[in-house]
Amino acid sequence: MEGIDLSQFEPGEADYTVSEEDHFRLWRAHDAVALLAALNNDTATRAGISADGMAAVADLIREELLDVCNHAQRIHPLDPDTPTRTTDLI
Repeated sequence: MEGIDLSQFEPGEADYTVSEEDHFRLWRAHDAVALLAALNNDTATRAGISADGMAAVADLIREELLDVCNHAQRIHPLDPDTPTRTTDLI
């Protein structure tokens, strides 16, 4: 986040920023989700992957996403007069 001119972003365009490490964590989570989505029951059974193993990966993804969201930094100060948009809650 160093060396980035955050003033170039208007409120609503980019309200939060994440570190390079957290960005990498998002990509790893994306790859894990893509892998889970590609596994069907037959493939998972032949590979010896149990439902518990898939659930553990899903739980790990959830924890990673929550941690990244908790470390995100707001670029613009929160304006109490501005109503909350529904897209902010996603």
